[in-house]
Amino acid sequence: MGAELKRDYEIGEELGRGRFGVVRRCISRATGEAFAVKSVDRSQLADDLDRELAQLEPKLGQLASAGNPGVVRVHAVYEDEAWTHTVMDLCSGPDLFEWVASRRGAPVPEPVAAAIVAQIAQALALCHRRGVAHRDVKPDNILVDTAAEDEEDAEGEEAAPRARLADFGSAAWVGVGGLGRAEGLVGTPHYVAPEVVAGREYGAKADVWSAGVVMYALLSGGALPFGGESAAEVLAAVMRGSVRFPPRLFGGVSAAAKDLMRRMICREESRRLTAEQVLAHPWIVSGGGARAMKQPT
Repeated sequence: MGAELKRDYEIGEELGRGRFGVVRRCISRATGEAFAVKSVDRSQLADDLDRELAQLEPKLGQLASAGNPGVVRVHAVYEDEAWTHTVMDLCSGPDLFEWVASRRGAPVPEPVAAAIVAQIAQALALCHRRGVAHRDVKPDNILVDTAAEDEEDAEGEEAAPRARLADFGSAAWVGVGGLGRAEGLVGTPHYVAPEVVAGREYGAKADVWSAGVVMYALLSGGALPFGGESAAEVLAAVMRGSVRFPPRLFGGVSAAAKDLMRRMICREESRRLTAEQVLAHPWIVSGGGARAMKQPT
């Protein structure tokens, strides 16, 4: 543990372990506030790409999270010869994967799904404007705060949880405005965009594809558009890239929601929406139909 980190924070119990690092609870000695600290031993990383990502993560995480309510905030970074320690918000809630699983296959109502997708798109739009592509958008990397959910809205409808994007361990710099290109096969098979799988250069819209797959999972109660028995089969399905909406899963889902998913999970990168354009789509603007439904007839 870095001496400077220990000087500023009291290090507590382990909260989790990832491919590259360990996350612990920590308390600020100055304010008594609780945070999480992710510690990565860079000397243990043999792969050049892994080393590069470990070096970039805290910098891109800071850039992406400053003043961005939809991203888990990075508060401080401590680096020495071998280790990087990143101090960030302590999130007590589940991740979106666990939250969807807890519904036991029940689809998320469209107004709630629209609120979650809007938060993800808003967070991504700001990341992309600042030149950061996340490259691993999936439910496991979206943390939800269910405190907002407990307060049902005035009509007794289910309220949407607050959703925040976490884990910039695969992030890339794509230039201010998000118009540059990245390369490298990173991400998670079920959620990764076809241009990434193809090994070409790609842009920030790869995140929009992944967010579209997240939206599909929300509205289907956890089903995914591209499946297979192995990672290779899943990636082959992604490369074919034709999204279908089986009636048993999507019979009750609106045409507007399906239209947005088609525009996000669109194989041609040039025709795919940007995160900004997702926010302007009628399904998002209408709150998943909530505003339309509540207007007096």
